[in-house]
Amino acid sequence: MVRIIRQFVAIGFLAASPALLWAGSPVQFDIGYLTPAQDITTPEFQRQRPGYRLMKLDVMISTMVDSRISKDLTETTFLIEPHNPSIQIEDFSPQTTLQSPYAGNISQEKRVEYNVDGKLTANQTITPNLGGGGSLGISRKQSSVEKVDVIPEMKLVSASGTIHRGRGVYFRFNRTPQTSLEGTTVLGVILAVPDGWTADTMTVRCRAKVRQPIVPGGPSKENAIPESHYTVAMYVAGDRYAADAASRYVREEAHWQEVRQKYGDEIQRRRIDSPLDYLTSIVHPSQRNGSVEQWLRTSPEKASRELPPPVVDAYYRLQEARAHLDRCSGVRALNKARVTDESAIANSAVSVN
Repeated sequence: MVRIIRQFVAIGFLAASPALLWAGSPVQFDIGYLTPAQDITTPEFQRQRPGYRLMKLDVMISTMVDSRISKDLTETTFLIEPHNPSIQIEDFSPQTTLQSPYAGNISQEKRVEYNVDGKLTANQTITPNLGGGGSLGISRKQSSVEKVDVIPEMKLVSASGTIHRGRGVYFRFNRTPQTSLEGTTVLGVILAVPDGWTADTMTVRCRAKVRQPIVPGGPSKENAIPESHYTVAMYVAGDRYAADAASRYVREEAHWQEVRQKYGDEIQRRRIDSPLDYLTSIVHPSQRNGSVEQWLRTSPEKASRELPPPVVDAYYRLQEARAHLDRCSGVRALNKARVTDESAIANSAVSVN
């Protein structure tokens, strides 16, 4: 009997939370892998920040929500973080926005009324058959009306601001009766980049929250949808070399992630190749000889012999694509040995300095 009750409770819980029934996320995000940037540098900015230019990006993010939970989606958040530490966020839109469900101010009326009534009656009898009487009445009414306009309560529709000390920006949107979180959202970002900058990459992370009942007919709580993140390349509009370098890096980075995931089990097995490595993996399971990228950098010859050939090839291709992208970052000159010498490529830093 207890088992049957548990089964019914589980079925009811799943029915109340349709998001748990799907293999994929009920909220899907999509963004292009390549975004052009427009130069909007002004003379005033050049005088204030010599050596830098202003570039404007319009990042378009599409949000598709399963119709069964469209009313349960309460919040979406987007974070944009350029990889180049020399890039700073100068401005962004939309800014923080407040909204009221009323079209204008709310009018309130206060009315006060006063009533004063008085009556005086007098009777005088001289004889049983002779007498007189009289009455006097007073009535006064006073009223006052006070009208005021009250500003209605404002609710947060969207919030935005910088993160990581100005090296990134976030946008948060709340669902209201007047707004929808579905469809395409255009995020405007203005970057301050070095003079020689023509292309680079950034990470765009997308988050969502859905309100679902804990049990059928019971209280509800917000559940976070698994985060989606994308590597997006940006380049100066009209610069063909920068566009090619940016798109090539994104393709090779996606290929590297795909190959690393495909050969993940084999990579892990080959990385633990000695009793000391095995003991280290037991004591510190999260620090098994570092990442595969670190292995390729620190021991390129050994890693090239022991790792699956497609993994080594994908890593070298990614490093070569990054080297081409470094030429566009405006940070430092490219060392040609990173492209021509495989050992130098393997030992080069992955992050842009």
